[in-house]
Amino acid sequence: MKMITQEINLAGILSQYGISAEYVEKHGGVWRIVTNKGAFALKRIRKEHAYPLFMNIHSLYKRGVKMIVPIYQTKQGFYFIEEVNHAYYLMPWIEDQEERELDFKDSLMFKELAKLHSMTVAEKEYEEEEITSYYERVSGQWTKEQENLEKFVDAAEKKIYMSPFELQVCTYAHEISMAQKFSFQKLESWQEAIKETKQHRVAMTHGRISFHHFVKDTEGRGYFISWERAKQGPPTNDIISFYQRYLKTYPLYCDDCIDWFYEYQKEFSLQGYEKDLTLSYLSHPTTFMKTLEQFQQPADPTRSKVSERELVKRVQSSYWQAKNIEYVAGRINQIEEQNKNKEASTG
Repeated sequence: MKMITQEINLAGILSQYGISAEYVEKHGGVWRIVTNKGAFALKRIRKEHAYPLFMNIHSLYKRGVKMIVPIYQTKQGFYFIEEVNHAYYLMPWIEDQEERELDFKDSLMFKELAKLHSMTVAEKEYEEEEITSYYERVSGQWTKEQENLEKFVDAAEKKIYMSPFELQVCTYAHEISMAQKFSFQKLESWQEAIKETKQHRVAMTHGRISFHHFVKDTEGRGYFISWERAKQGPPTNDIISFYQRYLKTYPLYCDDCIDWFYEYQKEFSLQGYEKDLTLSYLSHPTTFMKTLEQFQQPADPTRSKVSERELVKRVQSSYWQAKNIEYVAGRINQIEEQNKNKEASTG
């Protein structure tokens, strides 16, 4: 047996499933276990995540959701093996076909995500006081961020010599403020629409949608893995978080991202207010503003200080992310406006 890791009592854990490893390799927090009974995936999670994970998966199975990799029971009938701080669970290892069919896989993931949301969706009432309170809390926070950016730029521009970080922020400030304004506009549109319906939709959300958490078997079936962050919430949360991570990269015009958005809606059509809130949160330059706040924080002797060089890198990266999102959100907004105009002219 070739062992790639000595971190855990692997033989002891596997014996509880009645299997023994012939070959093991580690992929992050997952071990690929090859046995004479086939290949398995053993995953380690934080102990406190085990029970919520079991309840979420159990709930999805009861609703007929099939895009879940099954969890095997131990010989004693347990779904998890618990230690002091961690828990382990065993699944079949699915060989991913990404290299051969990347484009199909990308499309399939969004189709399966839409199915997940459509099979678990529920309508909930929204009291007007809740809507107002939510809007005031979010808009109040974003207004403070806008004001902070303006004050920072004003103070920096009065200096004879700016620091590298100050120069970088001042260079990007106008475009970031435009993103903030667009985000505000969409938040206001959401508030106006939701006050009329006084309803919103919730569904089971995966919590960490990623191509790394989606696999396709040799028969073309797609499965989501890593359900530890799954919970009930607005279905658009999965879309927003996916794009925020996926577009945190070098500058690019992601036309695929626009196609995925509408591929999703073939299976699960978003309401107008949901699209507004999606574009609002997606466009808000959260990462940029957090980096600015980090630069402004007073020195904390209990924490290691982040160098200005590192913060310059982070603000550069967050600017690229904001511009990548700007392209995607702008194109989606343009398409939505065109669709509204068509409906108005034919209506």
